[in-house]
Amino acid sequence: MKEALPDPAVCGRLAREINVPPLISLLLWQRGVTSARDALDFLTPRLADLPSPFLMKDMDKAVTLAVKAVTEGWPIYIHGDYDVDGVSATALLALFFNCLGTAPVCYQPDRLTEGYGLQRDFLVRHAPGKENSGLLITVDCGISAVAEIGLAREMGYTVIVTDHHEPPASLPPAHALINPKQQGCSFPFHDLAGVGVAFFLAAGIRAHMVNNGMLDREKAPNLKQFMDLVALGTVADVMPVTGINRILIKAGLEVMNEQPSPWVTALQAVIRKEGGGIRAEDISFRLAPRINAPGRLGKPDLSFALLTCADAARAGELAETIESLNQKRRQLELEVLEEVFRQCAEQVNRGDGGLVVYGRYHPGVIGIIASRVVDRYNRPVIVLTEDSADRNLLKGSGRSVESVNLFEVLRSCGDCIVQFGGHTMAAGLTVSKENLPFFAEQFNYIVSRQGSAQDAVNTVIADCNPTPEEMLDTTFLRFYAQLEPFGQGNPEPVFLLERPKVSRPEVIKNHLRYRLESNGNVYRAIGFGLADRIAMFDGGSIRVAVQIRNTVYRGVARTEIHTLDVYQGA
Repeated sequence: MKEALPDPAVCGRLAREINVPPLISLLLWQRGVTSARDALDFLTPRLADLPSPFLMKDMDKAVTLAVKAVTEGWPIYIHGDYDVDGVSATALLALFFNCLGTAPVCYQPDRLTEGYGLQRDFLVRHAPGKENSGLLITVDCGISAVAEIGLAREMGYTVIVTDHHEPPASLPPAHALINPKQQGCSFPFHDLAGVGVAFFLAAGIRAHMVNNGMLDREKAPNLKQFMDLVALGTVADVMPVTGINRILIKAGLEVMNEQPSPWVTALQAVIRKEGGGIRAEDISFRLAPRINAPGRLGKPDLSFALLTCADAARAGELAETIESLNQKRRQLELEVLEEVFRQCAEQVNRGDGGLVVYGRYHPGVIGIIASRVVDRYNRPVIVLTEDSADRNLLKGSGRSVESVNLFEVLRSCGDCIVQFGGHTMAAGLTVSKENLPFFAEQFNYIVSRQGSAQDAVNTVIADCNPTPEEMLDTTFLRFYAQLEPFGQGNPEPVFLLERPKVSRPEVIKNHLRYRLESNGNVYRAIGFGLADRIAMFDGGSIRVAVQIRNTVYRGVARTEIHTLDVYQGA
């Protein structure tokens, strides 16, 4: 157990200036929030505080081209990706252009037969034939598609690239290229998801058309209706829940809970979620895996159809179909996890910092398998399988930990990689089979030199050690809710309780359950997988690392204590 040490002077000043409980100011400090202005922005994120989309490089060019296409009746083609971020971004722009009276042709490639990126077959199939007669917009892809976009221009497409992946040294010859990570971009936030970039394109088009009298302000599309899609893609792509993303996700969760789209209601029905509202963790662990499942099994069009469906009955049917695919995905995952963990355990035991796993796995589940490995071993990992189109190549998916920039690691691996793309926490790559041993050696060496987080495995870092009375105070809990949404970059706080008053410890299957008493109130506490800790409750003082959860059980809302670990008292 480790505890982060606060700065008492800063925390005290912050508590006084914004009139919050000291425990809230401490948690804000833990998240790098030290001024009253920043604290208010953090606690009350507002869409009105979003920066102008025109701060993005090439946004003015992209908006001019898109408006020209809409007003002159050009066919519009939106090419996305098969993951949640890509499908969400495609759906957002499709719905937005529908509001403008245009029905774009939308496409997500087949993960199994086509793979990631802009597909030449799609370009050939829809080639305009002459210049300036068709607009191609890429979402969540395109930044590395130099040859494909060159081909698209030769075919007569006008091309707008929107992407959020790391730009390569040579950029594609698009008419407009929107990516907050590109050099010369003055947008104040670089960690948008692909759907976030697509949202700002829509915002720019709307603003231009309203400001130039092409749309009545009162009748222009209300972009807040699309915020559920922005939240979905941003959380699913493990983008940091900080800065502008925090504003976008917060607004998206409000839409999901207050004005749910048919796709939200339909998915809630299949997962049988009780009330209590949708939180960011529900997106991560319940909604996103289901939206991802069809793409993992080669049917991304199903998820797109659900996200754009306006009919509740049809949305319900699509959600049921998607749920059956999700069950199939889970079975495929279970079939390979044991073998993957065996390989990983061998590498961990010999001290490897970066893990590389290879086998004949279903290509649709290697990404989620990589995530499972990171969850268990807290190390960056690459999971590889044979390329179905070329047995001399291996296709892979990588996931990382916060302390290791996966994109930079792969860039440093150099010639032993055929190609790769991605961002800090996740990437896709292709490796020659004959180079696999060399790649694995290089990957482990570079990750170990960066200093991966393997030393933190099984170590819980507490934000603070309050009394149960402080942690469960009603005023504190009211402000605590404003710290959400939690996620990458804004982790859910961990509290270390010293010598708490507990009663009725018991084991339910493999889980620990007990009661925590505070100010005459009794709170239910659960520790998943902690059955072996029950012996610590037999006399002597204990310390427990916990998190607060607001849950709904059989229609009754309650505060629940989730126990992460139990320690002998100091």
